[in-house]
Amino acid sequence: MVRIAVCDDSKVMRSDIGNKVLDYSVKKDFEYSLDTFDAGEKLVESGKKYDLIFMDYEFEDNGANGLDIARKIRKHDKNSTIVFVSSYPSIVFDTFEVGTFRFLTKPVDDKKFCEVLDAFMQTMKEDGVLKIRLDGENHFFKESTISYVEGMGKNCILHFCDGREDMECHETLGAIEGRLSQKKFYRCYKSFLINLAQIDSYNHSEVTMSTGDKLLISRRKYKEFNGFYADYLVRVGG
Repeated sequence: MVRIAVCDDSKVMRSDIGNKVLDYSVKKDFEYSLDTFDAGEKLVESGKKYDLIFMDYEFEDNGANGLDIARKIRKHDKNSTIVFVSSYPSIVFDTFEVGTFRFLTKPVDDKKFCEVLDAFMQTMKEDGVLKIRLDGENHFFKESTISYVEGMGKNCILHFCDGREDMECHETLGAIEGRLSQKKFYRCYKSFLINLAQIDSYNHSEVTMSTGDKLLISRRKYKEFNGFYADYLVRVGG
C-alpha cells in the first residue's frame, strides 16, 4: 500500500486531489492510503512517513509556506516523494532545493496528474519494491528505505532507515531474501539480511548500519562479504 498525504488549505483542492487519486487507483489497480492536512505544521507534527506528498505552496494565514514545510520534512525524511501543487509557477525552481519530484499548476489537469502518478510508480519499480501482505492488506516498501531484515523463526522484522517503525511480517527471512535484489542485499549472518547501501562501517565481527544498529557478521562469511561489498561499491561508484 502506497501512503499518500495531501497538504492544502483548500478543502476543495484536497477533495479534488483525493478524487483524482481514487480514479487512478481504479484504472491502475493501485492500492493506497490517503491522509489530508489543511496546514503544513499538522503534517509535520503527525510524525508520519509518506511515500508521496502533494504539497501546496501558499497557506495564506494558516502557517508556514509549503517550501518551509518541505525543508522541515527533509530534515527527518529524505525518501518521501514531494509533488508541489500551486497557483504560483514562479516558485518551481525554488522547490528544487527540497528535491521536488514534480510541479503541478492549479487547477490540476487530469492528464498531467496521471502522468505524475505514472512517473512516481516507475520510480518505485526502478528502485525495487518489496511487497508484504499483512492483515489482508498489501504493503509496498522501496528497497532503499529498508536498512536490514531480521529473521525470527517463521517471522521476520523489517528495520527501516527513514525513521518509520519496525514492521513484523509473517514470512521467513529466506522468503524475503528471495524477493529483494540480490545485488543490493547480503545475508551477513543467519538472522540478518542487510542493505549494502545502508552500511556505515564494518570490521571482522560486526557491521554498523547508518541507523547506528550493530549487526553480527558470520566469521565464515567475512571474506565473501568483503569481496561482495567491494564489488557493490564499484558498481555504484562508491
